[in-house]
Amino acid sequence: MADLDLAVPDMQLKKEEAAVANDVPLTAPAKHEPSDKNKNMAEFYAKHNIAEMISRLTGVLMRDKPADPIAHVIQHLLSPEKGITRCEDVTPYMNDESKAYLLKHKIHYLFDEFLNNMLDDMPIDENGTSDVVGYAMTWMRWNKKRFVVSDH
Repeated sequence: MADLDLAVPDMQLKKEEAAVANDVPLTAPAKHEPSDKNKNMAEFYAKHNIAEMISRLTGVLMRDKPADPIAHVIQHLLSPEKGITRCEDVTPYMNDESKAYLLKHKIHYLFDEFLNNMLDDMPIDENGTSDVVGYAMTWMRWNKKRFVVSDH
């Protein structure tokens, strides 16, 4: 059997390659700046307390586990001070049963699509005021069929 030469070949740079390599400054990678859409989204969500609204709605669903979660969300949005009581702390409802409920009814997809669509539509009227609740109710009604779960 022939002897194999396992030596690593000398990979020296040519003179012009070395000159180019030495001229390239070593810098940290450029920081990724958020896109205008991401900035707009963050500002809009912060201004209108969207995270708090979604958290509150998720808590209400985890607590009550209604058969029709979208109708329940709409009812809560229509009259949060009367109808369905607010859920201030979701901690007692964070269990496997609640997780299974949220997954069964695709609540994470529902809110994800809702938030993305809201950002695209930016529900702001001609006076510059926002009707997030009105937009949420309308969007939920229009998209309800896509998130209905049958038990059959």
